[in-house]
Parts: sequence; structure tokens; C-alpha cells
Amino acid sequence: MGLSTWLSRVVLLVAWGVPTLAYAGSYLRVVSWNLRHEGWSGEQTYLDDAKQVWNQYGANSTSNNGCDLVFLQEVMNASVAPAIAAALTEVSGVTWAHVQTPLLGRSSYKESYAVVYRTDTVALLSSRVHADAADVFEREPQVVQVRHVPTGADYTFINWHAIWGTAAERDAEVRAIDTVFQTVQASNTGDQDVILLGDHNMACTATSWAELAALSPAVSCKLDVLTTLNLSGAFASAYDHFWMQPTFVTELSATGRDYVADTVDFVTRLSDHAPVYVTLYSNSDTD
Repeated sequence: MGLSTWLSRVVLLVAWGVPTLAYAGSYLRVVSWNLRHEGWSGEQTYLDDAKQVWNQYGANSTSNNGCDLVFLQEVMNASVAPAIAAALTEVSGVTWAHVQTPLLGRSSYKESYAVVYRTDTVALLSSRVHADAADVFEREPQVVQVRHVPTGADYTFINWHAIWGTAAERDAEVRAIDTVFQTVQASNTGDQDVILLGDHNMACTATSWAELAALSPAVSCKLDVLTTLNLSGAFASAYDHFWMQPTFVTELSATGRDYVADTVDFVTRLSDHAPVYVTLYSNSDTD
């Protein structure tokens, strides 16, 4: 046996005897934010938006700031997502990318959804608008699948801004979101970690959510705090949520409303919704 052949066999034997190394545990830090007509005149505070989501992630001023993935609602034109991604790149010192849906809505008033993400920690696997053949939703939800690069964990997010309209219209949309959740989950049997987020214009304690909560495994609301701001800077309504199945989303670490240093300045210049966050911890893909 030649020396080179002998060495090759030794290397193979050693390799077979060493178990595959697991990923180190890591947090995926996710923000959801209704930006209030972002892109319209007077609503183009892209750099300040970036500073809020990067510097103020967490429930208080001493939180471990920085985030990885941001879902946006009330995006009013195609310039918004690239501008916020560029601002986040400037603020954070790492590269951010973006994806944005077409404008959605039945009337002349339309909005987009957008996602911005750190390219070193998040891989965008897919983004699409949910097929709403029956026209149930004013703005059909955005469905986004990502991979957390440090751990290999995959997640599917449903980014949804419910109709404001009348109480009956809001009720009808919320009662129909369970079908979207089921359809999204069934479309990818390899990823059962589905998280519904966004501005839902309804408290998660309302009976309208009964159909979603009754799915199997049970779906539960993981954030029930006041998130909207009135013109006086006081928190008013609990409209921004995270819904998920704890049976599948075992990575859940924390949820909350992001820290806002000055609520009057915030509602005057940035938005009438505070950003909300969910932190997910994993060391591998659990599906």
C-alpha cells in the first residue's frame, strides 16, 4: 500500500469517527412595524426608522440592541424598502437587503408589505403574496420563508395588515386568517414553524380569533400589549401581535414592544404604532 493511499484511509477513518458538529446556539431577532404611510410626503424618515429598529430593539433602553429581520406594513411606494435597507446598512455597519410586494388593495388606496434583512444572518428562501381567489382580504398577506444562517433553522412568516373598515369587515378578515395559516403550513411540510405577525387592528382577546386559536396544534397569541399611539403620545390599542403554535415554534424566547424613548416625538415624526419584536433561539432546524 502506498503512503498516499494509507494516509487517505486514515483521514477517512478519522472523519467517520467524528460526529457532525452542531451549530452554536444563536438568537434570531425579528421586528414587525406599521410605519404609517411610509413613503408619502412627510413620512420619509428612513434613517430615523433604521435607528429605531437597530438601536432600540428590546423592551427598555438597556436591552441588547440590534436585530436581524424586519417586517413592515403601510409601505406606500417602491422606494421605501431599498431606502430603509440602505439606512440600516449605514446605522448597523452590516449589509441589509430587501424584498417588497406590489401595491395591494381593492380601491385607489393601496399599500405594500416589505421585508428587510441582514444578509450575514438571514437567507431569504421565498417571498410571495397569498393567493386570495375569493377576495376575502383587502390586502392579501405576504408569506415569507427565511433561514437563520448561524443555526440553519427555517421559519415561515405571514405578514398581514388587516382592514380597518367597519367592525364587521375586521371581524370577517380575522375569522378567515385561520385558512391562510393552514394553507401556508400545508404548502411546506418541511417547515412547520409558521408565525403570523403584523398590524391586525384587533386585540388578540377578541372572539373573532376563535377559528385561528382552535387549529390543531393550538395557535396562541404571544403578544398582548398596547402598541398604537394617540396624538398625545399615550399607548392606546393592542393591535400588533405574534400568533404561533408553541408545539412547533419551540424556539420562542421573548416577545415585546420595542423601547420608544419619546412617544410624543415618535408619533409626531415616525408612526402611530410602536415596533414589536420576537426573539427566537435555536442551535439547529427543529422541523
